[in-house]
Amino acid sequence: MKFIVANIPIELSGSGEVYNNISKELSGFPETKEDAEVCFTINTKQLEVPPDVTVASDIFYNARYFALKNTPLKFEIKGRIFEKEPLEVNVYPAIPSKRTFRTRERFRDWNFFTIEETLAKNFVYNIFDFVMELKFLANRTQGSSFIHASSIEKDGKAALFVAAGGVGKTSIMMQILKKAGWRYLSDDLSIIDSNGRVYFNPKYIQIYPYNVKNDFELYTLLMKGRGIVDKLNWFYRKSRYGEHKVRRRVDPRIFFGREKVGESASINKVVNLVRTGVENFEIDEINPHAVGSMASEILSLEINPFFKYSCLCSGGGTDSPFPKIEEVKERARQRFQEILGNIPCYQLKVPLKATPSELQEYLDKNTPIFYV
Repeated sequence: MKFIVANIPIELSGSGEVYNNISKELSGFPETKEDAEVCFTINTKQLEVPPDVTVASDIFYNARYFALKNTPLKFEIKGRIFEKEPLEVNVYPAIPSKRTFRTRERFRDWNFFTIEETLAKNFVYNIFDFVMELKFLANRTQGSSFIHASSIEKDGKAALFVAAGGVGKTSIMMQILKKAGWRYLSDDLSIIDSNGRVYFNPKYIQIYPYNVKNDFELYTLLMKGRGIVDKLNWFYRKSRYGEHKVRRRVDPRIFFGREKVGESASINKVVNLVRTGVENFEIDEINPHAVGSMASEILSLEINPFFKYSCLCSGGGTDSPFPKIEEVKERARQRFQEILGNIPCYQLKVPLKATPSELQEYLDKNTPIFYV
């Protein structure tokens, strides 16, 4: 299967349940016939690390090779990761030979996942995201990047809600999508490019109880088609462990409906959300360069575990296959400032105890600038 992610053609191949789950999630990217710059292969065989490597903690590397072996999702990367040349990424999911019933596996998991579904999710977050971001930034002058933002569009014009995790970008995105004409583009990581566009990212949405709290419409959408054990798990974990200890990952094309999902749009405005100790909501225009700087810091955390790998490799000598964190931050900052430089940007300070519905009410009554 060949897809294009912004300006990077990729290929995904393999077999087995983990592969099937990954291909299902990535299938929302447009298909392409271009030669792939990154080839992801999901293997059923064992990982064999070459002998000419340096070992640091649980990783193996040299200037053109990286491997993580002591984990249920083993993988290796062959090639110069931060250069404009093809990469080969081989993934080796480890499925236990002895396991409990799948219903029991699901009930024990806060996503209500089987082992195969968990490994597929971990591939997206712990391999795909950081590899793709490094390839986006390999071009120094122009190109694409992830940005930690929810994005929605109406009539070809998009609004981005940039924030660290837990501030409210997912909740406000879901509330605005209830309005006529608005369509979903991305949650968690939006894909933006040097032409000032943002693209649909099919990565599944992670929904927590607080995202649908006191919202019967969204809660009904989330629970639609779920079995009794699934619902029991949701209520059990929420009551015993709290609202941050249970979630569901959902396909946005199914959750919102395909008619409510866009393909791409021109970025029309950017809102940086900050949850802080103010008594009332506060909104001010902000310099796009300031947004770019903050967004690059947030992104460096969100493309973990790159952070760990870069430190371990750079600390072990001069033949690290990874760029240093500082260089990635700087390239991301420059990319954001290039893309957002002429786009209206705002900072919205959100009171610490404000609920998603209160945030939505504030936007409705006081800030028509948010509506394209």
